[in-house]
Amino acid sequence: MNKLNITVCGLMFAATFTMVSCQDVVTYNDGYDDGITSIGAPSITAIYDVEDTEKTIPLTEGAFEDMIMVTGTNLSHVKKIRLNDVEVEANEIYATAKVAYFPIPRIVPGEINNKLYYETEQGNTSIDFTVNIPEVSVTGLYNEFALPGSSVKVNGAFFDLYGFGGGNESSTIMMNGMMLEVDSLTEQYMSVIIPEDATDNSTIVFSWESAGGVKSVSVPYRNTANVLWNLDTPDVYGFWAGTELITAGGSANEPVPLNGSYFRINGSFGAWSWNNLLCGGCDFPVEVVANPSDYWLKFEVNSASGNPFYDSASAGYLIQLNGGQYVWNPSSAGSFNTYGNWCTVRLDLAAVATNGLNVGWNNLFWIMQPNSDWNIDHSFANIRIEKKL
Repeated sequence: MNKLNITVCGLMFAATFTMVSCQDVVTYNDGYDDGITSIGAPSITAIYDVEDTEKTIPLTEGAFEDMIMVTGTNLSHVKKIRLNDVEVEANEIYATAKVAYFPIPRIVPGEINNKLYYETEQGNTSIDFTVNIPEVSVTGLYNEFALPGSSVKVNGAFFDLYGFGGGNESSTIMMNGMMLEVDSLTEQYMSVIIPEDATDNSTIVFSWESAGGVKSVSVPYRNTANVLWNLDTPDVYGFWAGTELITAGGSANEPVPLNGSYFRINGSFGAWSWNNLLCGGCDFPVEVVANPSDYWLKFEVNSASGNPFYDSASAGYLIQLNGGQYVWNPSSAGSFNTYGNWCTVRLDLAAVATNGLNVGWNNLFWIMQPNSDWNIDHSFANIRIEKKL
């Protein structure tokens, strides 16, 4: 009898322990929050840059491709997010109940309301937020003397956003009434094909429709009318140095000429040696002398692939106008190399003419003084004055 009672008590104790254990598990899970559950319509308290992990500087505006962080409540289970009328791709959104992360789309809106619209399964909300929309930037052709029939890069940005190359019929590139073909187009790059029958002293007009209306920029093509030195006829410029550097470009390893003869410096030069390159003079028109800040000094340069321009500090290539001196150091902010192609250089004429200009004859000397031992193969062509557009 005593043995039976002990057995029954043991079974009862085991059953009681099992029930207590099950009850403990249930109690442990009560009130668990997975961070995803929303219980009502979304509400936004602030927007931050995703790098602002301490949430110190709320944002009221942003730029294309900025990654932003939206804070608030009930932000999970997103159905739609719009900035202006541009919807954010669903696979680019990560959202919990209290925070959401996503990039600002790189798309120009059709309608601008400066709002961020946020919609979930349980409602929607919006908040004032401005997306800064970049305009097309056109600064000119990489090589303004590109030969007819060739492809040339356009210096600028945001061409793809406005549908150049066929994405938008209102975005056009015209030369002498002819539409130019876009040869290549990416986020950072655009090139166009110059027609075979393109003529000198033409203008290329870029037009597009922005939020502020239709805009256009004109850039020159092969502006031969304002070339200061026609190196096919050097005798008229009073050159007292450098004529031996003039070449028509027919020999091996010489750049293809763009507009007749050019001058080429090829060889090794010792540190701090003074080298008179092409030194002579030319006439400047009255309107240029009166308003030099309205004009560019332009020329094309070509560096052989293995011979980039050195960082020359306050020496190197020196342009001397009427006794003044301008230091041209294209590698001051990083190595400049045209890799055997011609590239247009634009310098503010007022900055170059440090000693002023004369109506009529002006002395113009091209000098080179290396700040170290240099081994170079550099060519210069089409030195000219052009009015800024």
